[in-house]
Amino acid sequence: MILYGVGVGPGDPDLITIAARRALDDADVVFVPISASDHRSIAGDIYSQLGCGKRAYPFLFPMTNDADVRDGEILRQIGGYESLWRNAGKVALPVIGDSALFATAAHLYRVWRGVCPDLQLKLLPGVSAHSLASSIVNEFLVIGTERMAILPGGRGYASLAEAMKTSECVALYKPSAVGAELPKLVESTGPWGKAVRVHRAGLPGQTVVCGDEACSPTDDYLSILLLWRERA
Repeated sequence: MILYGVGVGPGDPDLITIAARRALDDADVVFVPISASDHRSIAGDIYSQLGCGKRAYPFLFPMTNDADVRDGEILRQIGGYESLWRNAGKVALPVIGDSALFATAAHLYRVWRGVCPDLQLKLLPGVSAHSLASSIVNEFLVIGTERMAILPGGRGYASLAEAMKTSECVALYKPSAVGAELPKLVESTGPWGKAVRVHRAGLPGQTVVCGDEACSPTDDYLSILLLWRERA
């Protein structure tokens, strides 16, 4: 059996690759990730818009830093869905953005392989949030030998600051996790020539804020902060 981690982009169905669409069409079983039992799946919404005609089953990935809790829930659902996948050849998990970047498919594959050692993995890339965000503001991410850091907001202040100080461009995912220290983090790693924060990139309600406002604290989980040094 092959598990397909399918990147479906940040939200706009027009940005899905032909290979991703084909994998979703060909899958015997499709799971869509949810963060809570009463939450909608953004990847599931994108999948629904494609009209693939195959039912998608919700798969819960708890929003927790406790690996035992997360893996235990994943294992429980693998067992609960066994009648669906036991005789399947291809199982697809569509994920927002790129399937190889901060992707839930990594957790599912690792736990599932403990149950099925012969499970294979196939990753299909998608448009990342930082690529779309930079395109929205018509700004090149990096040029020539410039360095770029792609960072998760939950990494911790000291670790984030260390990486940001040595980069010409920073893509900070989930800046909401930095909390009230976000302005201090940006200022201490500057100077920066441009700051842009995109909320809900590619989704309904997409907004863009720039400058000091982009570096202010936010509670929007679906946002990304881009920073650039001044270019000559």
